[in-house]
Amino acid sequence: MKDRTLFLPVHWLGRAAVAVAAVAVLGGCAGNPPSVSASTSAMAPHAAHAPAGASEGISPSSFTVSGAVGKRASFDLAALQALPAVTQTVGGNTYTGVSLWALLNDASVGLKPDTAVRNPVLSMYAVLVGSDGYRAVVSLAEIAPESGNRVALVAYSLNGAPLGRNGMARLVMAGDVKPGRSVARLAAIEIFAAQPSGR
Repeated sequence: MKDRTLFLPVHWLGRAAVAVAAVAVLGGCAGNPPSVSASTSAMAPHAAHAPAGASEGISPSSFTVSGAVGKRASFDLAALQALPAVTQTVGGNTYTGVSLWALLNDASVGLKPDTAVRNPVLSMYAVLVGSDGYRAVVSLAEIAPESGNRVALVAYSLNGAPLGRNGMARLVMAGDVKPGRSVARLAAIEIFAAQPSGR
């Protein structure tokens, strides 16, 4: 294929400038993820690779929860099924699993918000990573019962059967217009707190 020069209409240039400015502002607000152990820092949200040992198409038999939590934890199917089950119908399919909010507040994990910040959960977020490196972000404010109260489900069953090729667990976001945040073959959940620049 021959190289082609890309010409943008003039009205697109204004949109591109706004997008670049928005990225610059958001990049300054996001700050750096909190300091975590060496094993979790390798999977910071800006990393370009999947978790160690994961490869495309391979379904992990468990996933880890790390970052701004009381303690790092690993969940397999039995551990997930031991937590209170939630059933949610999305797009004609019925998923059974565990509320992401409940999972993060379970005694085996425990969110660790920055107590020096007012309403710390409002600036926290989860990065969910599939075994193929696919990532999605969920703001904890959107799923906290006292804030957005949206359902984010870590599903382990689809229409009463195991997820099959979608792995042992997957993220299902009820209410999203498109299922872009439905991370299949869940390998890791990392919790971060956005920090103001200069902090």
